[in-house]
Amino acid sequence: MENSFQNTLKKNEKFIGVIASVFAIIMFTSLIEVFVSNIRGESRILIQPIATAFNGFFWSLYAYGRRDWFLLGPNLLALILGVLTAMSVFL
Repeated sequence: MENSFQNTLKKNEKFIGVIASVFAIIMFTSLIEVFVSNIRGESRILIQPIATAFNGFFWSLYAYGRRDWFLLGPNLLALILGVLTAMSVFL
């Protein structure tokens, strides 16, 4: 038996998904700041972009398998930005 909180979540699933996707995009685009710092030689942050890339990769696989385009979009962005930012450490 589902409780009222679960019912509320189920009723608002799309809205919650859109909000989560927006925040994921904000979080992943924050990698641009790390990328710029790496290019300037001001930092050598590597673990955050690598973790972001792996996270984005596996969530993208999951989303693609479920055909969940709201979930796929921000996680593909995470994968791309994570890889580019990790590569910028070596430039």
